[in-house]
Amino acid sequence: MSASKWAVVGLIARLVVGGVLITAGASKLSSPPEEFAVVIENYEIVSTDAAEVLAAFMPWCELFLGFALVFGFMTPYASVFSGAMLVGFLGALLSAAARGIELYNCGCFGGRFHPKPAFTMVMDAVLLAAVAAAFRHGSALWSLDKWADARYTAARKP
Repeated sequence: MSASKWAVVGLIARLVVGGVLITAGASKLSSPPEEFAVVIENYEIVSTDAAEVLAAFMPWCELFLGFALVFGFMTPYASVFSGAMLVGFLGALLSAAARGIELYNCGCFGGRFHPKPAFTMVMDAVLLAAVAAAFRHGSALWSLDKWADARYTAARKP
């Protein structure tokens, strides 16, 4: 595949992952954090206090990372942190499934959309592949990273 095609793949990956993270974060923020904390507690991984902290903090992380990816701002870092979050989500789902915990709401999109855990695992795996493409090729096209690099390069020329 040519370099320009990979740049388009990186852009699409950035926009898809960023859009999903923005949607997820905004959906969670549209409801009281206590509702999301209850969903986190259902995974039986963290304490009630930790669930409350995660419920207050995680949607903002999703929004920040989502916007960073959409705009191509610090794309490699945003990709790595987004990937780490997705691995954490996937790990929590796998842990709950392995322990026989039936989840009626994965918590992915707040109270708006409740996909089945199996669908969510597939979605997370696909998003992880997209994060890899965004990491590798996401800065190449229509990104603040590329714009800043061009400005920096131009400023350094005598």
